[in-house]
Amino acid sequence: APAAPMEHAEPYLTDSQRRRRSGVLRRASELCGPTGDRKLVKAAEQVSGLLRDGFRPIVYCRFIATAKYVAAWLEKLLGSEFRSLRVIAVTGEDGDEKRRAQVDELAQEPVRVLVATDCLSEGINLQEHFDAVLHYDLPWNPNRLEQREGRVDRYGQKKKVVKTVLLYGSDNPVDLVVLDVLIRKARTIRERLGISVPVPVESDAVVQAVIDSVLLRGMGRETQLRLDLVPPEVSRLHAEWEAAADREEKHRAFFAQHGIKPDEVARELQELTPVLGDAAAIKGFVANAAQRFGGTLAETKRPDVFELRAGDLEPALRTRAPELDFPLQAAFHSPVPEGVVHLGRNHPVVLAYCDAVIGAALSPEPDEKFARCGAIYTDAVDIRTGLLLLRLRYMLREESDQFAEEVVVAAFRRQDGRVNWLEPLDSAAQGLLEANPSANMPPQERQAHVAWALELLKGQDDWFAPVVESRVERLQESHNRLRRVVKKARLKVQPHTPPDILGCYVLVPTGGH
Repeated sequence: APAAPMEHAEPYLTDSQRRRRSGVLRRASELCGPTGDRKLVKAAEQVSGLLRDGFRPIVYCRFIATAKYVAAWLEKLLGSEFRSLRVIAVTGEDGDEKRRAQVDELAQEPVRVLVATDCLSEGINLQEHFDAVLHYDLPWNPNRLEQREGRVDRYGQKKKVVKTVLLYGSDNPVDLVVLDVLIRKARTIRERLGISVPVPVESDAVVQAVIDSVLLRGMGRETQLRLDLVPPEVSRLHAEWEAAADREEKHRAFFAQHGIKPDEVARELQELTPVLGDAAAIKGFVANAAQRFGGTLAETKRPDVFELRAGDLEPALRTRAPELDFPLQAAFHSPVPEGVVHLGRNHPVVLAYCDAVIGAALSPEPDEKFARCGAIYTDAVDIRTGLLLLRLRYMLREESDQFAEEVVVAAFRRQDGRVNWLEPLDSAAQGLLEANPSANMPPQERQAHVAWALELLKGQDDWFAPVVESRVERLQESHNRLRRVVKKARLKVQPHTPPDILGCYVLVPTGGH
């Protein structure tokens, strides 16, 4: 690209040079539009095909003027085929906030094309609104190619298939050099390692390598630019790139798949699930919480898609997620259909329900819908059983100590006048959480059963010991398994006792005690 505008050279041009420049500008103006611009026509064909297949593409251009030109012509060329088509150009001429607003506005259109420069190749997540990329201009740095495609091909993308189109001129020497020197090299390394390795040099060095390849090889009849005689800049670039790839390969070998033991991985994942919550747990929580706030989570005709009516919590949900409309079409497994919101554990809707439930449960004004203690008759037990919701706190002793806490549920019964915890401690209580009431219980009787549980705990100073010891053992084992792999010193977990009782619930066998 020129280092300065051509008009800056005006005083130094001869009459002959001015005539040649005028001829170039006149010829360039004749090429504008579909009559003379075959690249524009090909781009329109590709975008049309993507739109017919249900994709919503982003067209990336190198220069601002190119982006505006392409956007204007795409709307003209495709408007008759797609009546509701909207095409806009977003470039670096506008600030971040305006660019975000433009993208959000375009996202409301059912048939849309975004034409952009590389100002949108990083920093703004576009995966929720777009699912295809067309490279109108090849970037001179393959890192930029990855960044462009990474804006749509990432976590949160709803489509199972994301398409990319690389548009280049078979008789364009610059395009061919970029393909040979940069993009094909990048993809060869990616095929070898399974990941992308960024170009390990500054952008100026990349540009110089491209210029050397075009200018130093000459522009004769030979249009295929081969790497038989590689310019020095290109050799240095490739050598540094290969060295970076070799370093990455050695680094990844430490975590090579042949060193992974599937049984150990499965065990770690199994232990994480109760902590993080899977899709079924999140769905169950939202359904339960919605009901307590006067709302519903109901099935729809579409499989795995639900309608969430927020009830009394709708104002709070609108504040946390103003872009959503209620009733909300929601799903808990990804990817989700068009127009459906994926509710994961960190979604603002789920977080709002968490905050509301905790706030109501800890409020000084009691509410039976969020009671922290209670009792029910149920067929799930044959002996009166208590459930405790406990907050356990620890110090993780190592080079620099860290504080940690967790919440666990444990079940117990009375045996010989003492607390007898149900085994296994980590899972025995989980099944009892689904216990259903079998009959009504008067308030005074509920209070008596809760008092029974608390008095039993009060009469035994070390009632919590088996639960805390079990958790300390499990936590130390889990931490130290990882530390053995990374060759770090062992960690010691020191509990803070007694744990806090956040909730106490008693399950009473139907008709029994």
